[in-house]
Amino acid sequence: MIRNIIIIVMVIPLNLSMGCEKNRTEVVIDPEFENIKADYITFGSTHYLSRQGIREALIVADTAYFFNDSTIVILRGGGTLTAYNKDLGTEKAVVTSDRGRLNTSENYIVAQENAVLLITGDGRRIESSELNYHQDQDRIWSDSSTTMYEGNSIVEGSGFDADLNFDQVGVRNARTRGGTVRF
Repeated sequence: MIRNIIIIVMVIPLNLSMGCEKNRTEVVIDPEFENIKADYITFGSTHYLSRQGIREALIVADTAYFFNDSTIVILRGGGTLTAYNKDLGTEKAVVTSDRGRLNTSENYIVAQENAVLLITGDGRRIESSELNYHQDQDRIWSDSSTTMYEGNSIVEGSGFDADLNFDQVGVRNARTRGGTVRF
């Protein structure tokens, strides 16, 4: 009797595995993922930028693409960079964009497509197609068409430059609409 049970148990897995092969469907890969040449991909990526052990910025992206032969990380899907006041630890600015590129060896990030900088302290909002954040140079800037909103004022220009404390924010080739502009 026990011998028959063992034979039945061994036969059932064989039949199940053979049946699965017949009903197996082909896996469909999103063409966008199939063409990616990244060595590995992370979803829900978080990266900290620090200087001398002090966190100065946090980068969050839906998807990050890493390459073994590079220090460049490609960021996709709603990236956010939050810059912190290194003395107080409080948030001083937030950059959002649709995609970006992070250089991990130089603590340098480029925010691309619908890039927006919101300066927390005074509410200024700067929009551009591309924003560059370079921690080691203590600088954030854009060489693309830029619009800055400050209260009722709108300042448009060919780019902008700012230090990371946002004490000096300048729009290049500035044209204003409405209100007064602070320099």
